[in-house]
Amino acid sequence: MEIKKGDWVLYDDKISQIIDVYSINYEKFDSEVKVDETNYGKLKCKYFLIRDLCTIEGKLVSGKPYIVFIESFFETLEEEDLQVLEKIKKEKKEKYAEWESKEVNAKTKEVELYFSVEVKPKEGANILKHFKKICKQLPSLFSFAELVEKASQLDIDMTTCVDDYQAYDNQISFTLKFYLDDIKDGVVYYHKVCEFDYTDAEEDAKLLENFFTYESLFISIVLFLNRYTSEETDENAQTFKADMKTAATALMNKKLKNSELAKLYYDFVPKKTFTKEESFDLFKQFIDMNKQKYNLEKLCQTIEEKHDWSVEVYNLSYDYAKEMFSLV
Repeated sequence: MEIKKGDWVLYDDKISQIIDVYSINYEKFDSEVKVDETNYGKLKCKYFLIRDLCTIEGKLVSGKPYIVFIESFFETLEEEDLQVLEKIKKEKKEKYAEWESKEVNAKTKEVELYFSVEVKPKEGANILKHFKKICKQLPSLFSFAELVEKASQLDIDMTTCVDDYQAYDNQISFTLKFYLDDIKDGVVYYHKVCEFDYTDAEEDAKLLENFFTYESLFISIVLFLNRYTSEETDENAQTFKADMKTAATALMNKKLKNSELAKLYYDFVPKKTFTKEESFDLFKQFIDMNKQKYNLEKLCQTIEEKHDWSVEVYNLSYDYAKEMFSLV
């Protein structure tokens, strides 16, 4: 069915009215245009501004307007839904009139789109600085084409611009905001560029190394022990692993007195960041420190004799631990 302004629909088990419908066309940044240029200017999608009146049982709801952009989610009102709607109109006239007269806040009609543009390695920071300056020269309302024209002053290929916040290893990114009422003949006119950022693959790689501290090093050792004990029958290593898990809780909660192993580790490992190679060396040293107490001869022997396997398993543990802490 074609949804029009003023229509009543069923959406998310609520009886709702379409306040307005806004159509936008494909722009240069859309992937569909990059694949087939003839799509440029054709209908891309519709934004529906809707307001809920009540549940399907007839219970009135807040009625705050919001935006829906997937038309297929709407359902036609069935006979029982129409009866509920008519009953509210007749029996709750004041409430319905109040609902009907509510004005739509302009902020409700604001939409954000996220973009990224590919840049050369190590140039993101500099390009972003100049990109911010040219954005200040844009008029109060501007089209994407006008933004591209301004950006032509820079050493940047705007044909790589896509509506995706993280599309490239080396990029600048930004947000464009517009109001639904500022769509004219299918063309969006934006009123704000904000949330500028850049991504540099080399910088990110170095930054990720800095996430690996003594806490994540400890987790990597536990992860290694998990893998080792799943492949080797070693009761002493199992005991050591169990104590390491207890020590992990003590470390994270800064209650070293609850675990002798946690205190030993805390005193031994420097409070700095580590590379993968440094971490592997510290890992071996810490295992060796506990070799006698926990009878870890088999574990130490495995690490030496199956060195390539040990390095591979530890590297996986390192990467996983690093990811865990980078997301915290």
